[in-house]
Amino acid sequence: MTRKAVLTILVACIGTAWTFWPRVALSHETITTTVLFDREIVRILNKKCVACHTENNLGFPLTTYEETRPWARSIEEEALRRHMPPWRAVPGYGEFANDNGLTIRELAFVVSWVEGNGPKSAGQTVLMNLSDTPKSPAGPAIKPDFDRWQLGKPDLLRQLPANTVAPGKANEIRRTVVDLGLASERWIRALEFKPGDRRVVRAAFFSLQETGQWLGSWTPWYGVTMLPDRTAYRVPAGSHVVAEIHYRSAGAPVEDRGTLGLYFAGAPPANRPSDFVLEARGEVPANATAQKFRAATTLPADTYVVALRPELLPGAQAMEVAARSPDGGTRALLLLKDILQDWPTPYIFKQPVLLLKGTELVVTSYYVNPDDTPQPGAAKLTVARYERTGRPAIGEKFTVGKGLPRRSH
Repeated sequence: MTRKAVLTILVACIGTAWTFWPRVALSHETITTTVLFDREIVRILNKKCVACHTENNLGFPLTTYEETRPWARSIEEEALRRHMPPWRAVPGYGEFANDNGLTIRELAFVVSWVEGNGPKSAGQTVLMNLSDTPKSPAGPAIKPDFDRWQLGKPDLLRQLPANTVAPGKANEIRRTVVDLGLASERWIRALEFKPGDRRVVRAAFFSLQETGQWLGSWTPWYGVTMLPDRTAYRVPAGSHVVAEIHYRSAGAPVEDRGTLGLYFAGAPPANRPSDFVLEARGEVPANATAQKFRAATTLPADTYVVALRPELLPGAQAMEVAARSPDGGTRALLLLKDILQDWPTPYIFKQPVLLLKGTELVVTSYYVNPDDTPQPGAAKLTVARYERTGRPAIGEKFTVGKGLPRRSH
């Protein structure tokens, strides 16, 4: 064999050996975004996510970079599918104080951060091996204060009876009655609730036992119900509050004992809200793809709507709440799509919405039923409202947002 042939074989062997030689995987990838965890992403998490995603809470913790980075792709997917945060109202159809959905800007930040390889802070190379990630003092852990009363110390505190939630059980609703111990009439202007164990409580709704009046609600991202100025609920002496707690199980037995805080007005208010309910019930035929239920009422006076509380059965896909004004115009108050049964919520308007006398308020829900047997269906909507007193303010008119889209279901 010639010297040239030997050299050729040797080079080929070295090349093959280099190809299959075990090498340490590089932990660095190129950053292709200016969006940073310690700047944009941590603000989004703090505002929209950590109400559920902390230690001993409903979801896995997202309070540090090290906790969040492994979930980046899942976070992006859930955000793009609008599964998380679990806010079902379509943007542009009503403005709500408890809106927890991502804005277009926030969604763009999340997508850019994930697709750009998730940098932590300016100038830091992405470390795919998180055990090697330096814990920078520039990015402290998010620490939400779940113990603080957001409206200050309540005027009245009542602890609910204890509920034990066993592991492995299906979602359930438990109702308890709380004696307020009132010796005289009072006026509730706000309500706040603190669950005993956030791992198992998905939602809570409170009403007055004697009248059925809705008083307020709690969801993990919005624990306060506060009425507008000069507005309060009348609570007679000897009244009781019914607490409807929506539970999910945890990995171990959990005892939950929440605390209800009430805030009173100093004097009888100018506006005294009450409820009315729109409801239509029926049957969803087998293999139905868009079964509709509709309920409506005509308002006897100029009315301010404070909040809407929909109640939907399994199989519900969408709901529309529309106001048809006396002049023939139709505007949307609320449009829900891709409804999640696990996350019941009220929709509390940022400002009370004025509906003129003679307006028809209409609620329509759409159901699917893939089964071969009929299933129950319904459209039920509780409306918290009060009638306008006195003359209209200058420039005040019927304005409630965009018109309903065609075939919105």
